[in-house]
Amino acid sequence: MSKLTEDELKRYWLDFASRYCNRAFTEESMPYVIRLFLDRKVKSYRENPNVKAESLADLSKTYAENELSGEERELLNAVRRLRVPR
Repeated sequence: MSKLTEDELKRYWLDFASRYCNRAFTEESMPYVIRLFLDRKVKSYRENPNVKAESLADLSKTYAENELSGEERELLNAVRRLRVPR
């Protein structure tokens, strides 16, 4: 399986962010936190798309089992619209 391009990754995560936040984002109306979210997701994928956890000496990092880390969720929650049942 080949790696996704940066553009494909951004489109995928922009669609994810739009569904999670219950709003449509365009290039013109995209909040800075969404741009930051997309950059972090691309960077995370580029570092290693298959690693769940890694350690180097006394430094270790565990990646979220679900699709979002706590920091990423906080970014999206800043612009999220909750759905209210009618």
